[in-house]
Amino acid sequence: MVLHFTKDGQPQPLETVAWDDDLNAGLIKLDIPSINPDQEAERFALALRGALRKAEREFGDGYFNAVLVDLIRESDLTRYPEIAEVLAHSTALGLDHEGKTTRSYNLCREMIADAIGARAYELKKNLGYIEEEAKPILIRAIEQYLDERFSVSSRRRLGLL
Repeated sequence: MVLHFTKDGQPQPLETVAWDDDLNAGLIKLDIPSINPDQEAERFALALRGALRKAEREFGDGYFNAVLVDLIRESDLTRYPEIAEVLAHSTALGLDHEGKTTRSYNLCREMIADAIGARAYELKKNLGYIEEEAKPILIRAIEQYLDERFSVSSRRRLGLL
């Protein structure tokens, strides 16, 4: 994270610190946005990763991935080409009909949906983005999160896609 401070209206030297979920949450609570939409998308991709850690730990990587992809495929998020393209290269296994009716599935799906919804709320309510500004940031954040999660860009760079 690169922090921009001002003192008496004068810019101070930039401070670079390692990513910290708690620091980011504090900055969001203080209504401090990133310097541009690209940085905001990257910030929210990292925030989404932090917010989804609990579900990932509780349910395990494979099951979490399956529910995550299932939730996104059943939402309107796949109408965005950048998300659809990353999902096309997802390594998540599918869930059968019975798998979608279990308590674990419902709990995991709810945790994922809540994490995404909370990021949308933060963009609009805490940081003051209007819907037309917040939605592209959130879409890019989800795309970046999925890209990292399923190593799509890394596999592409290695010629595996």
